[in-house]
Amino acid sequence: MTNQVRTISTNILHNDCALFHALNNDEMEKIASIARRKDMESHQYLFHQHSPANRVYNVIDGTVMVERTSSSGRRQILGFLFPGDFIGLTHSNYFEYSVKSLSKAQLCEFQREQLFALSEKLPNLKSNVEQISANVLARALDQIYILGQKKAHERLCFLFIQMLERMPGAIPQQINLPMTRQDIADYLGLTIETVSRSFAKLKQEGLIATPSPQRLQILDLEQTELLASAE
Repeated sequence: MTNQVRTISTNILHNDCALFHALNNDEMEKIASIARRKDMESHQYLFHQHSPANRVYNVIDGTVMVERTSSSGRRQILGFLFPGDFIGLTHSNYFEYSVKSLSKAQLCEFQREQLFALSEKLPNLKSNVEQISANVLARALDQIYILGQKKAHERLCFLFIQMLERMPGAIPQQINLPMTRQDIADYLGLTIETVSRSFAKLKQEGLIATPSPQRLQILDLEQTELLASAE
C-alpha cells in the first residue's frame, strides 16, 4: 500500500516533542505550514538505504525501525523510534539506512531544506534542531557501548528500560513489543538463540514476564535497572 501524505495542523504536533520546545503559537503555525502528515501501514518501508536524503520525519504515533544492510546482505538494526523521535536530520545527500514501520504509524514529513531554512529564521527552532541531533548522537553512542561492554541479558534489560522511558504510555506492567525476537537480536548484536535464552533467564529469575510475544511485564524494576546500567 502506498504511503498516504496529507496536510497537518498544529493540534497534531506534539507540544512535548523536542522540535517544538519553547515555540509560540505563531512559530508553531509556521512549522505546520511546511509539514505533511504521512500515514503508514504496519511493516511498510518509509524509504530505503541510499534514497535521497531530502526529507525529515517526526514520529507522531506508532513504532518504526532503522536498519542498515551490508553489501553481503547482513542486517544491523540501528534503532527503534517512538513518538517524538526524528529521522533524517543529516546534511548527507543520501540516507545510509532504511526505515520501516513495525506497526501502523503516523509521521510528520518536512522538506529538509525548508525546515533548515525556517530554523535560520527562528532561533528557538534552530536550537531545538541542534539538540535533537545531539540526542541522536547520544543514543548511537549508547548502542556502541552496549554492544561492546554488556552481557546478553544486560543488553536486553537496557532495551527494556529504554522502551519504558521512551514509549508513550509504557508502564512496567505493560510494555508493547512491536518488534520480533530477530529484530531485537539484530539490534543488540546477538543471535536469536541467545536472545531467547536471555528472555528465559530473566523470566526464571523473576525479573520479567511475557504474557504474549508482543507484551512485556517488568516484575522487578529495580533489578532490571541495575542490570541495564551494569558497567
